[in-house]
Amino acid sequence: MSGKAFIPDGYTEDCCIKALPNLHEEVHFKFRPVLPEAIRALMHNYFEKTAKQQGEIVEQTLLRQVIEWDLCDHKGEPVKLTVGNLRRIKKPLKDRLFNIVTCFESGDVDLETKAETDKSSDLDFDDLLSGESDGIITSKIEGESKN
Repeated sequence: MSGKAFIPDGYTEDCCIKALPNLHEEVHFKFRPVLPEAIRALMHNYFEKTAKQQGEIVEQTLLRQVIEWDLCDHKGEPVKLTVGNLRRIKKPLKDRLFNIVTCFESGDVDLETKAETDKSSDLDFDDLLSGESDGIITSKIEGESKN
């Protein structure tokens, strides 16, 4: 997630929802955040609507805002993003998707992406590119292996 409050036009975010054991697998997806005024319109009298109407709001929002996902079926085949398939997703995952897309909640930290980002942020590029960095990098690696 970007962590930025302003949503530029055409902006897409990458997101991860961690697996819940015995409920659903980890899901990575790209989405366009819903703008605040649209969220207000979607949620106006939401809890007074019928269950069917609430479901349609969630499904239509996800259908329009989720750009892609890596959700697969029990055979490992990619699941297309359709209303029919959205109706077959377990409720906790579907609710998380909706809450993230509507900016009520953030996604989970993708540990692989975070690890790559953390590793690259430890580099001192001035020392590295000067040609005199072998000792610095070796001492950092040795220090990390002690931790």
